[in-house]
Amino acid sequence: MDFTPTFFGLLAAALFGLLIHFQRRGLESCDPLIGAFVSVLAMTALLWILSPFFISYNWILSKAALIFFLGGLFFPASAQVAQAFSITKVGPAITSAMGAFAPFFAALPAIILLNENWNAQLILGMSIMTVGLILAAAKTSTLKRNWPIWVLLLPLGASLARGIIQPIVKVGLLDNPSPFLATLILGSSSTLMLAAMLLITGKYKLINNSVRGFKWFSISGIINAFGILSIMYAVYLGGVTLAAPLVATSPIWALLFGYLIFKNETLGYRHIFVAGLVVIGSILIVIR
Repeated sequence: MDFTPTFFGLLAAALFGLLIHFQRRGLESCDPLIGAFVSVLAMTALLWILSPFFISYNWILSKAALIFFLGGLFFPASAQVAQAFSITKVGPAITSAMGAFAPFFAALPAIILLNENWNAQLILGMSIMTVGLILAAAKTSTLKRNWPIWVLLLPLGASLARGIIQPIVKVGLLDNPSPFLATLILGSSSTLMLAAMLLITGKYKLINNSVRGFKWFSISGIINAFGILSIMYAVYLGGVTLAAPLVATSPIWALLFGYLIFKNETLGYRHIFVAGLVVIGSILIVIR
């Protein structure tokens, strides 16, 4: 069995788990929409610098590039915006927990439209993982909400964008099998979308007040670049129904990084239990 797509799926999850900590630091001094723009801009700039080594520029005129461009109108743009606002409204824990639903948003279109394989073991594995991820991210203290229930649409929207983009990209990769081109065009399209949103909303006037957060969101953009690249490779090599659940394990990684590096998390028996659920679910998906 080739475990390369599994590696890329878990690498993406680890990078996204790291990403949320930098976003949280950036949001202390930066408007969420401006932060999302800086992050996607940094990601796209890095990819264009690296592009001569990975693509032929005539690919930009291909059918696949058009598919990637249309997909980029809502990912990573909308996912970044929704996640940034979600962190400010409901906190990083619930934001991560809602991300557990992304595999279902990704897998259903892939099964219906791309005829990807699915069976009872896949559904069981995804369900076990989803329960584990929600339990891992949700804490009793964070569930004492002081926000309206509709605010949950923000993290669910971010989850939907991260999930639905994967089968869309898979369609483009069938025409041009270049995960790097997919990530580059997604980032470029999202940068234009976010720039337009800043102009339309007038949020560009807050840029001077948000400069202190640019450093953290620039780092986030670089991490996001390699995270999305890893997703694209996982989707290309292993399919959506393998990649999506593995990428969704990012809350576990966020918790682990928070404990080991950022020292803002504590681990207990509950975390060991939910980590076991996620591992069991992952194994069922990988060996299905």
